[in-house]
Amino acid sequence: MKKLLFLFLSLTLASCGSDGGRDDENGTTNNVNASPKVVTGKPTFSNAQFKFAGTVTSSGSGYSRRGFCWAKNINPTVINSKMIEEYTNTTGDYQLVATYSTDFEKSTTYYVRAYVATNNGDIIYGDNVTFVTPAKMDITFKIAKAIYTTSATLSTDDIAVNYLEAFYPDEKGFCYRTSAGVNISNGQIIKISNPNNYSAYELEATALLPNTTYYVRSYVKEGAQIYYSDEKTFKTAGAIGASGGYVFYDKGEFTDGWRYLEAAPSNLTYNGSDKIKWGCTFNIINQTQAVMGSGPANTTRIISQCSDANCAARLCANYTVNGIGNWFLPSEEELMAFYKSAKNVYNIASNPWNDVSQKYYWSSTEIPGGNSARILDGYAGYMWEYNKDYNMVRVRPFRRF
Repeated sequence: MKKLLFLFLSLTLASCGSDGGRDDENGTTNNVNASPKVVTGKPTFSNAQFKFAGTVTSSGSGYSRRGFCWAKNINPTVINSKMIEEYTNTTGDYQLVATYSTDFEKSTTYYVRAYVATNNGDIIYGDNVTFVTPAKMDITFKIAKAIYTTSATLSTDDIAVNYLEAFYPDEKGFCYRTSAGVNISNGQIIKISNPNNYSAYELEATALLPNTTYYVRSYVKEGAQIYYSDEKTFKTAGAIGASGGYVFYDKGEFTDGWRYLEAAPSNLTYNGSDKIKWGCTFNIINQTQAVMGSGPANTTRIISQCSDANCAARLCANYTVNGIGNWFLPSEEELMAFYKSAKNVYNIASNPWNDVSQKYYWSSTEIPGGNSARILDGYAGYMWEYNKDYNMVRVRPFRRF
């Protein structure tokens, strides 16, 4: 009786201790002691090639070659799928490369398994790992920038062609509308016809609605095939800001501590008048800038070199409304942005024949080495220059956030 019990336990332990995971060439699993073991990693894609990754964690009783097999169905084998292999018998990580253009279909889900072939011809497979092949090309909508009340500049990154095949785009551009699911059939489009390269591009969308969210996609067309970027959104300027004034400009992202420009609810007044001198007559400031974003630095520089209590820059810096401060005299380009957003949306100037003071605005941009500064004609929309002591010009403070 004791001998029978000992024999039974010995057979049971031998059965539980057998090593699994060995397949023959057709993928059939056999249980054999000391089989090699292999793990499948996640493939990566670059330069029109897939790089497969695996790890031989144990060489078992030995093996002669290793590789990868892949197919559109689960559990690919070396018999029923594509494969790539190398002859070696070491343990550890390994990688092999397959060319996209010859061995894969576009935008398709595949299963891949690492494998090793034992010395007696059995195949040991790792687990299934799925991956999706890229499309023929990728296009990325990068940003909506220079956003005004009725226009915005739309921009892409470079177009990435994912594998070695001729690509002849007929058209590239953007499509947009005020609801999700936009494409070139249901949205507005702006485009470049007959493009001759894959470089990044940007175009301005116009005739937009103020303070409105738009859905936008980049697209490239090649014959009947259309490639789209992911859909993104942007919102046009025109909202009412914290001060009660208009948020008239959005540069599309936060950089240098700000993104938006807001104009005060109304023009400045001093001693009951809304006609203000630039100030500092015959006092040359120099080094003021015209570009977008330079208004605060210009204002600080003017105040540091001009003692006039009623100069336009100082009045802006001291201005508060509805508990909001930190205002400045805008630069030339900032004033032009104000005009561009105001045009056809809200009135910032008029042109009565007998009162030119209803249309001019001071900028903080001084004419280098002279006694004049740039002013905006807020009715006609152009910049010119006038003497700093001219007393028929308005001032509109700006803030940024």
